[in-house]
Amino acid sequence: MWIDPFLISRKMRESIDMLNIVQVVGYKNSGKTTLMKQLIQYFSETKVKVGTLKHHGHGGDVNLPKGTDSASQFEAGSLISGVQGESITQLTFHNLEIDELIKMYTMLPIDLLLVEGYKRADYPKIVLVKNREDLSLLDELSNIIAVGTLDSALMIDIGYPTFDLNNLDQNITKLASYITDK
Repeated sequence: MWIDPFLISRKMRESIDMLNIVQVVGYKNSGKTTLMKQLIQYFSETKVKVGTLKHHGHGGDVNLPKGTDSASQFEAGSLISGVQGESITQLTFHNLEIDELIKMYTMLPIDLLLVEGYKRADYPKIVLVKNREDLSLLDELSNIIAVGTLDSALMIDIGYPTFDLNNLDQNITKLASYITDK
């Protein structure tokens, strides 16, 4: 049976357009992982199926468990290596671009993809700033939907919806609305 690759490509683009994708970006130790965990918990509790993707932006490779069959298959040249346990499946790929990774996520039964990092990607993003110097990100990045910080003095007149990372419990519902209403 012949399958038209153009049709598959169009369906993939439609899937990407339908998937709600939001990035959480900022410099190291700005609170990205803490915010990601809060958002995952909030959306999971409201029955939104969440997927996550984290960019390891600090150099080096992701740790592969040495001595495992899947690691040795990967090291032998497999483009993708997978292992399935009782309740978790792990897939390992050679480096893929963010758009290629997102295409794979569109094949999964998720409603929301939260992406930690990939500052330069052009998906809607929540920017976290630690100090005045970090405010330069607001001029450099695209598609900003909200800005968060631990320093409330930084939230004055910046032109975007803001939230205080110190009070995430009180702000999480409003922040979630920026994600679902974008």
